[in-house]
Amino acid sequence: MKKFENVLIASDIDGTLLFQNEIHPRNFEKLRYFCENGGHFALSTGRNHMDIFAIMQNIGEYVNMPCILCNGSYLYDVEKGEILNPQYVNGEKLMEFVLRIRRDFMGKAGFRASFAEGFLVADDDTYILERLRDFRLAHLAIKRPLSDFGKEKIFKAVCISDPETLAKIRKIAEDEFSEYFTFTTSDAHIFEVQPLGVSKNFQFPYLKERYHGADIWCIGDYDNDLEMLRGADVAVCPANAVDAVKAVAKYQVCHCKDGAVAEMIDLIEKTIA
Repeated sequence: MKKFENVLIASDIDGTLLFQNEIHPRNFEKLRYFCENGGHFALSTGRNHMDIFAIMQNIGEYVNMPCILCNGSYLYDVEKGEILNPQYVNGEKLMEFVLRIRRDFMGKAGFRASFAEGFLVADDDTYILERLRDFRLAHLAIKRPLSDFGKEKIFKAVCISDPETLAKIRKIAEDEFSEYFTFTTSDAHIFEVQPLGVSKNFQFPYLKERYHGADIWCIGDYDNDLEMLRGADVAVCPANAVDAVKAVAKYQVCHCKDGAVAEMIDLIEKTIA
């Protein structure tokens, strides 16, 4: 048996594997070593199956098990290009929520929704279209009438604004819509609306069944990683993680800019030796 055969790694991307849109060369080197020696590696991220390729074009060289995408709303088999075990938001209630926020914050906040084709964007939402251009993701935007938010099968919706406005939006969400959705944040400017009960650890039972007997090691840095880390067999965070994440992690490794995933693999090797 190869040394890492019973180890699954689920890694967050932004602020964990990635620093300022770059992946440290050590991470690539160690991931290759990990997979060659029987390990299983997947991304666990709020991103969807299209924009993960924007940051890791050679993803198939390193990812060898289904990735946890849209914060747990579905798994994605990179090799087969297949969506697995999808979960969707309540379309009717999502429409109500979007209309409620647009009523009070139009021009100060914008929405995009992840679905199978990319990012669904209301054709009059200039705010979100500008933000997508800022992140060089405008090519993934599919502009449709606002009413399509209530018709399509949506994995998750994202509201983008400044931190002060998002704090007000979060209060409305939690006061009026908490029985329909799960909420999280992946950045000070990003508020995320998930299917009720879904977080990054939602897909763990599926992976445990598929890779029977394996331990799940998880690494992440922000609020949307908390449930994943709580549900992991072993929870790890980079030194740049927020305090709430550090509080639940068993191990802390170096800052993501220095190759946190690589250091985690070194830690795994020492632990299982």
